[in-house]
Amino acid sequence: MPFLIIAAVAFMILGFCAYNPLRRKYAGTIGVGGSYLVLLGIMLLASSVGQIIGTVTGESNVSALEIILGVIVMILCLGYMVYVMLTRCQTVKQRILLPFAACLIGCGFCWRLLAAIVAHVPMESGKDGTAFPAILYDPEENQFRLLSDSGDHADYYCEKTGRQVQFYTSDLSDGLPNGWRRG
Repeated sequence: MPFLIIAAVAFMILGFCAYNPLRRKYAGTIGVGGSYLVLLGIMLLASSVGQIIGTVTGESNVSALEIILGVIVMILCLGYMVYVMLTRCQTVKQRILLPFAACLIGCGFCWRLLAAIVAHVPMESGKDGTAFPAILYDPEENQFRLLSDSGDHADYYCEKTGRQVQFYTSDLSDGLPNGWRRG
């Protein structure tokens, strides 16, 4: 039992510290809400197994309705995790690491939110520090590569046409200039 408590505390600390890098790394695969659902499903899996074993051995006084509702929510949450694994993960490594990363993100979110409320610690805005993507495509499908990023503006160059363009952060307020797409 002490091992489980130490492991849980270590997992919470690791989730708190690794929250921002993991959230950015898995942003295209699973968001914070999805990560929280996966965490909830895994926690309910452990709880349901314990409740079922306790009911069978007679050591638990949990009603059958509570067990059934917990199992239903667990199946929905873990089903969402399987759905994300099959539709959004592109490599086997991502599929294997997704439950661990999702649990760390979900746990880290809870602790970051608590720290933000109690100690006014910033949770981070979600931006990865660079407002400008490395590659952009114009409406004619010409590829533009990032030449320089000065914080408030960036210069892009197209090798095919020789054209150079400049964008300011205000041009990227919704993430991309009008008609352009990310590379």
